[in-house]
Amino acid sequence: MLLLLACVDPAGGDAAQGDHGHDTASETVVLEFPADRWSEGGLLSGTLVAGSVDDHFGYNGVSPGPTFRATVGDDVSISLVNDLDDGTSVHWHGMEVPNAMDGVSFVTDPVSPGGSFEYAFTANRPGTFWYHPHVDVSRQVDLGLYGAFVVTDPADPVPDRDLVLVFDAADEYEGEVEAIAGGHDDGELHDAPDPSQTTWRVNGLSQPTLALEPGERVLARVVNASNAAYLSLNWPGARLVGGDQGRLSAPASVEEVLVAPGQRVEIEVVDGRGYVEVTTSMWTPAGGASYGAAEVLLYLDGSDTEGEPLGFTFDGALPSPDPAYADLVYTFQGGAHDEAWLIDGESWPDVTPRTVDLGAELIVEARNISATSHPFHLHGHRLELLSVNGVAPSAARWVDTVDVPIRATVRMKLSADNAGSWALHCHLLGHEDHGMMTILEVE
Repeated sequence: MLLLLACVDPAGGDAAQGDHGHDTASETVVLEFPADRWSEGGLLSGTLVAGSVDDHFGYNGVSPGPTFRATVGDDVSISLVNDLDDGTSVHWHGMEVPNAMDGVSFVTDPVSPGGSFEYAFTANRPGTFWYHPHVDVSRQVDLGLYGAFVVTDPADPVPDRDLVLVFDAADEYEGEVEAIAGGHDDGELHDAPDPSQTTWRVNGLSQPTLALEPGERVLARVVNASNAAYLSLNWPGARLVGGDQGRLSAPASVEEVLVAPGQRVEIEVVDGRGYVEVTTSMWTPAGGASYGAAEVLLYLDGSDTEGEPLGFTFDGALPSPDPAYADLVYTFQGGAHDEAWLIDGESWPDVTPRTVDLGAELIVEARNISATSHPFHLHGHRLELLSVNGVAPSAARWVDTVDVPIRATVRMKLSADNAGSWALHCHLLGHEDHGMMTILEVE
């Protein structure tokens, strides 16, 4: 998939003044990544080579890596080749793969430098997912090892353009890109990044311009691949149609939609609004909305010709009733600079796994008693969101990553239908690296 974008010159340089008042590069950039890999005949096969890209990492020479696209029911066979100097793996974030394919080091050994490993599983549920290492996680992800994985439902309408937008953030300090809150490990614990010092990039570009055809219908799949920065999206005229686990039960406007690290959203865009700025408000996990002007993420240059909606169907299902009990309670705590990040008072790897029966229906409660938010992520399963601080969502919502705000309680329903040892952790990757991870055994 080739996208024509005009890219802002990050240094100012010889950029020309665009038609809409923002600086645009003097040349049009043909963006050829994330490169699409499609399934054929019910099989998606390919190779991921983890290696160096300039001063960073990437897959197959690019970052983000290739976008894999499959249809529900397709078999997947992807070989990881490790050209790094360190061990690595691939975790298929949000996908219900067999435990041996999950890419975590306490289940299968990391792939050694020069080695390879074949990941094989079935794409069993539609949605926008992503992949990244689960070894030396914050460093390898921060340096560019990530990509998107799209699974489509043949019953869904086909957009004119199915667009993957992988967002990542760099923190700038004294003119240099610095690691903070789980970037390159400096041995310190950071509560949260400063959103005013964060520069967002989409598919590796800073503030690109996307040209739309008159009436063009676009499905934009947004992935937040950052280590610690939150997107607070405002996309005028668009509507939210999907989340972590595919189609929503009811659509919503894309106004201050919070996308925590690890989360994904699917957004329907129908051209007809002319020139649009897609922005993010300043947002910090150490307190929520923050001071400062909104940052432009990308520009849409469209027409005033209104097109027809894509025609998604929504079942309008309400969330399941929230019962007055919990089978599993996880308490997230810690955060001072001289302490570890903890779940239930324990720091990885010195944790006590919880064990549940295969097929059990469970109520899971996540309690945050720390001074920063934590994106709760469970491997190998999806969960139904029941309530946040006792308030149920307006429609049924399925998640694999859900933000747990400061001093908040989030309740979820889990069908433990995938056997194995599964990681459960905070997806602020610096928190995970400094202990905020445990294990759920399904046997």
